[in-house]
Amino acid sequence: MTRRGFTLIELLVVIAVVGVLVALLLPAVQQARERARAVECLSHLRQLGIALHNYHDAHGVFPPSFVRQEDGNPPPPPGAATPLQYRCHWTGYHMLLPFLDQQPLYDRYDFRGTWLSSMTDVNDRSAWRLNQTVLPVLICPSAPHESLVIGSDGVNDLAGNWMGGSPTDYSFSHGADIIRALPGVGTQCPGGPFDYWQQWPASTRGVFGYNSTCRVADVQDGASQTIAIGEKAGGLLSYAGWNSSFPRLKVEYPWAMAAVTYFSPTGAGTPNGAWVAGPYGVTQDIRLPDCPTDPPTLGVPFPINPMPRILQPSIDDRPLFSFQSAHAGGAHFLMVDGSARFVSETIDHGVYRAVSTIAGGETIGNGAF
Repeated sequence: MTRRGFTLIELLVVIAVVGVLVALLLPAVQQARERARAVECLSHLRQLGIALHNYHDAHGVFPPSFVRQEDGNPPPPPGAATPLQYRCHWTGYHMLLPFLDQQPLYDRYDFRGTWLSSMTDVNDRSAWRLNQTVLPVLICPSAPHESLVIGSDGVNDLAGNWMGGSPTDYSFSHGADIIRALPGVGTQCPGGPFDYWQQWPASTRGVFGYNSTCRVADVQDGASQTIAIGEKAGGLLSYAGWNSSFPRLKVEYPWAMAAVTYFSPTGAGTPNGAWVAGPYGVTQDIRLPDCPTDPPTLGVPFPINPMPRILQPSIDDRPLFSFQSAHAGGAHFLMVDGSARFVSETIDHGVYRAVSTIAGGETIGNGAF
């Protein structure tokens, strides 16, 4: 009896056919996985929407994106290297913890202090480990985080750390205003924004801001047409600071970082190193180019998904404050009414800016958003 096996040519043909099939199927599998991740991302935003409205039901307002005390009252802890790091107390995510099934974590914070230390001891780092708590609802499954732990836990300290945290990929919308970190600058810039949400121009004000007290009734442009929270995925950008003396690190947005426009590298040279910035996003920088503290590159729009993602050493840090995602072609946004949707990065910027404000009075045509 004669047994016949594969010839070399037949084997090569089979391998080639299998290779073609794999090449055809792999993109489809990857697309299916990304669709599943996108669905999960939308689900996270809807959960945040439920938390926001439950908070609103309990307190009559949405939480502020940042809770901030009056400048210098109380003063920063003795020995603080820079008062700026200690001026702000807490973020809106701290306030939302009980509404995100995180009451035990909320109860462990001492809200009489700051997110970095108490107001009497600059070396008090008890909040750092709490701030490193990973909250799965705040993580987009598509975001390319190198680590979900940032900086030091304050106990097992590492050189080069000034804070500890865990990232969020969803940031509060500050509308078309970028607020300032330095006290008093707003009064030196006619037409520029002020520090507190209540002082911002109504036409550019977003749902959130410093000590914001926004109610659903304040959203005059329509709850279904106004952004509350948008994707600002960490791990996408890398930044090298203002000059070559700074390290190049990935950019992350810790959910507990309450310093707003202050940003800094932490944990450089360690596995937990990152540039960190506050969890808020804006659609346009309205600071005037002729202000004494502003370089001429300011006063221009912030697009969705700014490019390039590898930022060269520069004082132009605008991409750190824009909404961005790891999803192709745009980003997901939570609206004030609790719905969530995908917004194309090619959206007309006038429309994009309009849907980020609560009382701009703009008219948006059907299908424009």
